[in-house]
Amino acid sequence: MKVVPMKAEPRTAKGRNQLVRLRREGWMPAVVYGEGGEAVSIAISEWELDQHVKAHHKVFALEIGSTKETALLQEVAWHTLNDRPLHADFLRIDLSKPIEAQVEVSTIGHPVGLSKGGMLMKDHLMVEVRCLPTAMPDGIELDVSKLDVGDSVQAGALPLPEGVELVSPADMTICHVVGARASATAEGEGEGEGEGEPADGGEAK
Repeated sequence: MKVVPMKAEPRTAKGRNQLVRLRREGWMPAVVYGEGGEAVSIAISEWELDQHVKAHHKVFALEIGSTKETALLQEVAWHTLNDRPLHADFLRIDLSKPIEAQVEVSTIGHPVGLSKGGMLMKDHLMVEVRCLPTAMPDGIELDVSKLDVGDSVQAGALPLPEGVELVSPADMTICHVVGARASATAEGEGEGEGEGEPADGGEAK
């Protein structure tokens, strides 16, 4: 993964009115912390961060005024209604030291079990890995075309790039193919979830 440059500005005003003005101008609040240094409040472009997230960029060379920080995008808080980023956390890193981060798994191919009435169930599409920051993959592609009904793929079988080590449990199921009867049961349970009291809502991302 390449180190992506991003401009930022030091942020001293933290009141509600200041945050409203910040967002009106296309900026959003963020913080940089870790590596024994003090936490620094910054402002970054909301649009730019959104584009980086969509491109799966994680490692940044932050230009905070005259200061430069190499940091990992640790977490982004999202608005539940309009899907806008609310706040971002950046963790200072040393490019010469391994880090741990979440990486998304994307499935490719058409499982053979689907032609038999099966359904591909995606259990865990985020895995934690450990490697040097510059070796962090943007994502992991998993070919599921050979999966038949009853087959599954565990995290330990993921095709990790050289230098990338799995941190998540090796026996964690990434996906599996269920038969037609199990598929119908799962769909029926899903339809029933809308009845009665609503479940607690989660965030958009």
